[in-house]
Amino acid sequence: MSGQPIFSGLSKQAERLFLNKGLYIILLGFGILFLTMYFCNHYFFRTYTFDYGGYNFAFFDFAHLRNSISPVYQEQMKFIQDHVSFTLIIFVPLYWLLSWLTGTYTLLFIQTLIILFGAWGVYKLVELKSNSKILPVLAGLYYFLILGRWTTFISDCNFAIMASSIVPVFMYYFEKRKWIPAALSFLFILTTREDMALWTLFIGLFFLVEYRKEKMARWASLLVVFVSLAYFIVVFKVFIPAIETPERVFRLFNYSVLGEGPSEALIFMIKHPLKTLSLLFTNWSGDPLYNGVKAEFYLVYLLSGGLLLFLRPKYLLLFIPILAKKMLNDDPIRWSVELYYSIEFVSILPVAVYLIIASLRNKKLQTNLGLLVCTVTLFMTMIKFNYTKRAIPWWSDPKYSFHKTEMYSSGFNTSRVHDLINEIPETAIVSASNKILPHLAFREKIYFFPKVEDAEYLVVFTENNIFPLNQEEFNQEMEKYLNSTDWEIIAEEEPLLILRNVK
Repeated sequence: MSGQPIFSGLSKQAERLFLNKGLYIILLGFGILFLTMYFCNHYFFRTYTFDYGGYNFAFFDFAHLRNSISPVYQEQMKFIQDHVSFTLIIFVPLYWLLSWLTGTYTLLFIQTLIILFGAWGVYKLVELKSNSKILPVLAGLYYFLILGRWTTFISDCNFAIMASSIVPVFMYYFEKRKWIPAALSFLFILTTREDMALWTLFIGLFFLVEYRKEKMARWASLLVVFVSLAYFIVVFKVFIPAIETPERVFRLFNYSVLGEGPSEALIFMIKHPLKTLSLLFTNWSGDPLYNGVKAEFYLVYLLSGGLLLFLRPKYLLLFIPILAKKMLNDDPIRWSVELYYSIEFVSILPVAVYLIIASLRNKKLQTNLGLLVCTVTLFMTMIKFNYTKRAIPWWSDPKYSFHKTEMYSSGFNTSRVHDLINEIPETAIVSASNKILPHLAFREKIYFFPKVEDAEYLVVFTENNIFPLNQEEFNQEMEKYLNSTDWEIIAEEEPLLILRNVK
């Protein structure tokens, strides 16, 4: 430190506390806040069948050594046919360790711990690469301040959130030459989603540039590149074709502007580099509604520290695959700052930005720039917290607006609803509506209403997000069961309705 006071308005004791215990204060504060938000969203029925209901069912299913047809998809398909991910299988021991206590909140709890682990990785890496006490703390704080950290709450639980959070941890262990934890974190990232291999490939290329003069690290970098490439090829050429069925083919390669598969996309990008570059910045969807979506993303993340990347272009290697994956996708929502579609940037920006700041020679400039990045990022996040000020203004904010009373209520007697649905036997076959299914997914068989089949119970909300139906369709569907002698009402507590099959 230069001997200059960091915060003129704070006492020396507060300053020392911030520098020495800052990481623990940040992790504890945001850990409690995030757990509270996740708990409220699930408890007050703001988690959805897509994705959290599907995740919970698959988690329970794998824990009981099954690989059943998932209830959340329209087609007859298994969970792993949607995303090639082995994460929930890895988490099976945690199901048996935690779920007796945390129930259907278990994955939210695990995800929070992983997010905090990512902040720890950012802190440790910046601490290792700098001789500053304040920069690692600011980097850890910045990790939580970026807008995309908050919009992920709309998506509840997602593999991309988990994998991205482990990237800083992997980079830290690689930097420390702790090869076993580095390998384990690398394999976790790689097997979390089928597309993560492209990102780890470029991380390996970054390592190759960064550590080109060190023999052991150079070989380790080449191994990361080779394993990532080999895994990507095996997944798309062998594993995905092996698990496809006539009812369900793999549909998550949504890059029709580049071609029908990864190989066609690569050929297109090689043949048309300028066209590919232009696609990163233009709205080629044909819908003018999305004209400002890409510009908003660049504005938010360039102002939130991203401009510093151009001081050290080697760090751009870390962003090439995730930027291409985001901006070349067929779905314009993925171009945006919404949902979890910026989570890779959110997780890696703190590493790149604060390592670049740490590389500056002037210590006072380091401190001031580190503080400025956090301050500007905080203001940008606060502005965009208001969803009406975003390019796509229809994603409302009650799932992450912890400062609003709406976060802590549902508008109905929540505890009574929980009491009623908890009376349904754990072995019963259930058909449940959108916001209820995630709470009842820990069972052998469950359907997403209006699919009923051999269900013994219908458990639905009669209003308040009855996706995939509109209100008229829902009413017509329910009339069939309300007018049937095969079904009886056993609970009716607005907006909850529970019917039992008496046949």
